[in-house]
Amino acid sequence: MKHLFYTQIKTSLKNSTIAQEAAYKIAKTSYYKGDFEWAESQLKVLKSSTSQLIANDALDLKLLISDNKWDDTTQTGLKYYAKADLFAFQNKTSDAIKLLDKVLTEHNGESIIDQTLFTQAKLYEKLNQFEKAEANYQKIIADYREDIFIDDAYYYLAELYKLYLDKPEEAKSLYEKIIFNHEDSIYFVEARKKFRMLRGDTIN
Repeated sequence: MKHLFYTQIKTSLKNSTIAQEAAYKIAKTSYYKGDFEWAESQLKVLKSSTSQLIANDALDLKLLISDNKWDDTTQTGLKYYAKADLFAFQNKTSDAIKLLDKVLTEHNGESIIDQTLFTQAKLYEKLNQFEKAEANYQKIIADYREDIFIDDAYYYLAELYKLYLDKPEEAKSLYEKIIFNHEDSIYFVEARKKFRMLRGDTIN
């Protein structure tokens, strides 16, 4: 029913931001259902959306699909991940975590693993299971140092150490890694500011 509603909006308000939001929701629904080809074809168009937020979201989702759909002809790992994503969206956090465990155990070695570890870590944080989140971030740092989630893992592990696990020195060290090794990271400015605060600098 929702799918039909979004389709009607998309048709009646062509090229408006509302229409593009509706198109993104249609693509996301297809992704949740495991219809990756159709979702990807819709997301390709939305990459040039006039709304920067929709364009960024569309690009992120398109990359998730295109980077991971070739690992397995049945696309089972990606289907599990998409279903876990839906559970997370529905606030069924524990169900999402269990399904991501299935990806980690049954699809180890596939390219979706670092993304799965990161997504699961964020869900553990939501349940205040900080040690489990810490273990996931540490695994990304140990095993996926060259992949795109490395600066995310450094930053969010540093935040865990600073805010919840009372390990300020470890947090400082991780912020420092972003400052010196990941100058182009979206976390660079925040990491530098937080590193200086932990070091005891006076910040204006």
